[in-house]
Order: sequence, then structure tokens, then C-alpha cells
Amino acid sequence: MAHPTEVFLRGVWRRIIPCVDDLSWVQRIAALPAEDEPLGDRGPIIRKMLDAGISEAEIARFAQIIGYETAFGLCCHLEDPIASYEGIPTDGDVVVPWGLFLIDPETGEPCAPLGGLHESMLSMDPSGREMRPQ
Repeated sequence: MAHPTEVFLRGVWRRIIPCVDDLSWVQRIAALPAEDEPLGDRGPIIRKMLDAGISEAEIARFAQIIGYETAFGLCCHLEDPIASYEGIPTDGDVVVPWGLFLIDPETGEPCAPLGGLHESMLSMDPSGREMRPQ
């Protein structure tokens, strides 16, 4: 049976860090019109990148790098709530602690912290390359 950290990080890789083997999304996004909605500039930005000679593979790799950095940062954030308060005045308010925990299936209560996520991110790269370029 897989360790909970492995299961969580495999999900992170599947849902947050795009695979560079599938480039179909690049043209799909590039075809989107400019809109005044959230993310409404993504189509024009991708088109501008393609027009500048950046290949679909390079765009996908850059998206993968940004996805990895985002997931890594979120894992660090989950494990260190105190750092999130740096620079935010609390005026004596109680700092709210949080964390990622396994849940007891019988009680529904947190039973064990799930930690060290950021330390294991690279080793869970499905390509086996640990985010190294091809």
C-alpha cells in the first residue's frame, strides 16, 4: 500500500503540474479570445508567445515549471503557517495554526500530520527525471 505522502503528491502532480507530453492545450488556450473575465488574457498571452517563436513544447515546459513552483510553495505553506504571518500585523490577535492531517476513517478526526511534502516533491515526478529537462 502506498504511503499517504506518496498518494497526496501523486495527486498534486496529476492536478497541478501539467505533463509536457500533451501539448494540445497550448493551441486550445491560444485560440481563446481576449476577455474582461478572470484569466481573460491567457489566450492572447499564449498567442504572443507563439508569435514570438516560442514553441508549444517550451510553453508547456514553462507551464510545468510554474506548476511545480506553485505546488512546492503551497506544500511549504501548509507546513509552516507561522511564516504566513510575516509582515502582517496581528495586533495581538491569535495566530491561526493549520496543517494537513490524515483523518481517522472511524471518527473523522485528524489523527496524524502529513508532513515533509515539499521534501518529496521532486522524487514524485512521474517522468522519473525530477523536473530535469529532457
